Amino acid sequence: MDTVFIISHVPNPRMNKRLQVAKEVGKTALLFWDRGTVKIWEIFHSDIENIKINVTADYTNPLKRIIPTLKFGFKALKEIQRLKPKSLYVANIDMLIIASLYSFGRKDKPKILYEIADLNKLIIDEQNSIIKKFAKKLLVSLEKKLCNKINTLIVTSELFYENYYSNFVPRSKLLFMPNMPNLNAFRNYSRKKTGKFTVGFIGAIRYKDQMKMLIDAAEKCNVEILFAGAGLDNEIENICKNKNFVKYIGKYRYETEISSLYGQVDCVYSVYDANLNNVKFALPNKLYESIYCGLPIIVAKGTYLAKMVEEKGVGVAVGHNDVKELEEILLRLVNDKFYYNSIVRNCDMHLDEINIENYNKKLSERIKKLIDE
Repeated sequence: MDTVFIISHVPNPRMNKRLQVAKEVGKTALLFWDRGTVKIWEIFHSDIENIKINVTADYTNPLKRIIPTLKFGFKALKEIQRLKPKSLYVANIDMLIIASLYSFGRKDKPKILYEIADLNKLIIDEQNSIIKKFAKKLLVSLEKKLCNKINTLIVTSELFYENYYSNFVPRSKLLFMPNMPNLNAFRNYSRKKTGKFTVGFIGAIRYKDQMKMLIDAAEKCNVEILFAGAGLDNEIENICKNKNFVKYIGKYRYETEISSLYGQVDCVYSVYDANLNNVKFALPNKLYESIYCGLPIIVAKGTYLAKMVEEKGVGVAVGHNDVKELEEILLRLVNDKFYYNSIVRNCDMHLDEINIENYNKKLSERIKKLIDE
């Protein structure tokens, strides 16, 4: 086996793109953790070996996941031993621990590629309780030690590296892979031309306070909302049931439905809790998708995403808990056609930047080099 992916969830669209690259390089398998929570995504690559390990776990509390992670780890190690991969592609520190345990003491150590698309809030944010402070200190120390053994660090935002990983991972091991869309999934995209102004939130439902803020603002401004994506619970879906201006679709299949979903909206909502360092540093896929689709994006002030959006002129930033400011922006996007169209033109100017193939080529070359060594 050339490459085995070890991830803690059913692969999302980003991981499916990585799997596509790996399987074009060599024989690839996927080993993933089914925690018994809501299935936000579905298996896409049916032509590779997909190994599901069922261990029930609390998704929201990392401390409560310790024992389930150990159970998953023991089962995962048996599967990795059976597959004997030349390289392991892991996401997040818990999966890195498993890869490192497999490599420990082996002469035929697999190469390890470590991807970070979200910074662990237990590591990157300030902690108040004694237990969490101790856990943070332990995890930071452990991650630094384990990263000495990785061969490649993959980040979806340069600031993940500059603000944290640059302290202990040499730049020579760094590979920047922005979470750009596979444009084949957008080949049938057609921009919305008629109907009531609609704000779209397309993706996994998180940061519920910001979702509620959108619902409140949209109701005041007499605009519609499209929610497409599943959450870990039904709170937002239940709130939307009695709102006739909200269309809640729930889980969707990215590769076949994403272009249709973007074709139903006039702007994209990507406001998250900017008090969290991960949100401050991250660059979500919605940035690239909105630019490609020629749609203004609304983001949170005080974030790297806001800086990128404002520099390119492809959207607008609002306070992440300022419903009045959001209302003002929505009304301007609806009523000021010159303003709206100027943002659309700026999106079109940056269209050529949305080319994931350039980055896929770098990842492909990196994987091939590692498994051939």
